[in-house]
Amino acid sequence: MNRLVIFEQVAEAFREVFGAELELVYEISHNLVQREWHPDFGEVWVHRKGATRAFPAGHPLLKGTVWEETGHPVLIPGSNKDWSYILRPLEAAVNSGYSVNHGAGRRLSRGAATRELSQRAIDDEYREAGIVVNTNGRVPLDEAAPAYKSSAEVIEAVTNAGLARIEHALYPLASLKGADSGGKGRKRFKGGKRDHRGGAKKWEGKKTSEHY
Repeated sequence: MNRLVIFEQVAEAFREVFGAELELVYEISHNLVQREWHPDFGEVWVHRKGATRAFPAGHPLLKGTVWEETGHPVLIPGSNKDWSYILRPLEAAVNSGYSVNHGAGRRLSRGAATRELSQRAIDDEYREAGIVVNTNGRVPLDEAAPAYKSSAEVIEAVTNAGLARIEHALYPLASLKGADSGGKGRKRFKGGKRDHRGGAKKWEGKKTSEHY
């Protein structure tokens, strides 16, 4: 639902700025449970966490849809400073339960990225690459490129396994990422001690001025 709301907001902004309409072509979750058909097991419930469907052409659940003869798109995004890919599922996708990864995958956890990456250096890197991030140009460190694996290497594993083939490669021009504002949302106090009110008494491993 949140992605549909975001699409409507982007479409409204696009309409106001460019005077043109956007069309939603394809949308699918990467955390879901669905009842599906498998040639070896028949009717099954499939739980995908961090993965997405990969139904090739001719799959029974695609009958009567626009994807019946082609297989539906497989979307595998890279980081917001790397290539993303649209692939077409192949017959061998049955070997992975008609599933593929939904992204490049993390190299650094969110916490590690926030602690280890320099805000100043990352912002400069994106600016030099010509990629617009949010309205203030401040790149959320937990979503920065060094926090993710190379999408090309991940896609190579998918294609070499015969799960899907590349149809299109896309490179980002802009990235929008929500962020907590002012003290709202969850806060994690790693390495610190809490007092009886749940507040942090001590914070260790503070960032230096280089990070800001």
